Amino acid sequence: MKPGTLQPYRLAVELSQLFDLESDIDTALSVSMKTLNQFMDSERSSVFIFQHMKDQLTIFSSLDLEKNEIRIPKSLGVAGWVFEHREPAIVQNAYEDSRFCKEIDVMTGFRTRNLVCTPLIDSRKQCLGTLQSLNKRSGDFTAEDLDLLNLIARMVAVAINNSKRYSEILITNEARKKLIQQI
Repeated sequence: MKPGTLQPYRLAVELSQLFDLESDIDTALSVSMKTLNQFMDSERSSVFIFQHMKDQLTIFSSLDLEKNEIRIPKSLGVAGWVFEHREPAIVQNAYEDSRFCKEIDVMTGFRTRNLVCTPLIDSRKQCLGTLQSLNKRSGDFTAEDLDLLNLIARMVAVAINNSKRYSEILITNEARKKLIQQI
């Protein structure tokens, strides 16, 4: 086995245990972004979720930004392009890529050099948002980095959908309790 081939498996095991044990999706995604940064050797990773009612992408999880702090039109920036086209992107020089939105760097005070971004596609083929990693510490992002990000994106999509289902079950159970109390 080539050196580094175990890396995706180690990351998958670590994140699957996290998603299994942590019921709070905010905490699970926050910890997973930190873990992803370590495995990707990147400075920052984040999840953007599509908000249907507002037709925009919203930052859902990032180590340095508040939830919902960044809201962008669903077609803006590399994340928007990835969301709309449902295709991943590797960008080696952000400021030379026409899809890159410099205004987000201005808003956050962060300088993006390079990035890798992939869509969050669930089992029903719905695009939930995007997952991205920014500024590889050692060189440029590679096809192997994208493979790793795609693996994690699938797990994140499952975790997000499971969290939604769990919330729906809690709401339904609460409504049933109230109905039973009224009878």
